[in-house]
Amino acid sequence: MKSGNGHIVCVPGQRICEVSGNILAGEGTYTFNKYIYASLAGQVTVVPTEDGQVVKVTLGRQGTVMPEAGSVVTCRVLSVNPNQATVLIICVGSNKLHSPVSGTVKKQNVRDYQIDTVEMYNCFRPDDIILAAVLSLGDLRNYELSTAGTELGVVTAYCEEGHPLVPASWTTMKCKCRTERRKVAKVMPPKSTSA
Repeated sequence: MKSGNGHIVCVPGQRICEVSGNILAGEGTYTFNKYIYASLAGQVTVVPTEDGQVVKVTLGRQGTVMPEAGSVVTCRVLSVNPNQATVLIICVGSNKLHSPVSGTVKKQNVRDYQIDTVEMYNCFRPDDIILAAVLSLGDLRNYELSTAGTELGVVTAYCEEGHPLVPASWTTMKCKCRTERRKVAKVMPPKSTSA
């Protein structure tokens, strides 16, 4: 690939180049059918490595964080159907995304026990804020997410009347007027950085 560091501008989903033995996908990109595509809008840079070159996409001078397998992400639930919840990923770790990206939590990835009894509407509702782990890019630039694990699930929610819900158990949240079912996350306090 010709080096045009910072001079080639791309948009999400744009094909950048073909993957070869010495050209690999880096930050801000993904591979599909032997091609490297941009996962965000920005500038294409080619970084030489010992084994060849790595193609990256960054936002101008400052890079951006994008979800990758294993990342913990903060999402807003957009819609829920019997098989999955569609979400908008708004943060990766503690870093807010410049442009939110979409993701899905499939029924089989909600929890790691009694998977066959999961009812999506009893786990998530539209506008809930959830913590999830990224499993993979999935299909159609839609990240596949999981809330299996005690620290993953709903962290902020409101009842149908608009009152804030607080966790009552692992499967319920309540406000002053009602109790609603959710897949509740066990929110852990931030780790202390003092010695």
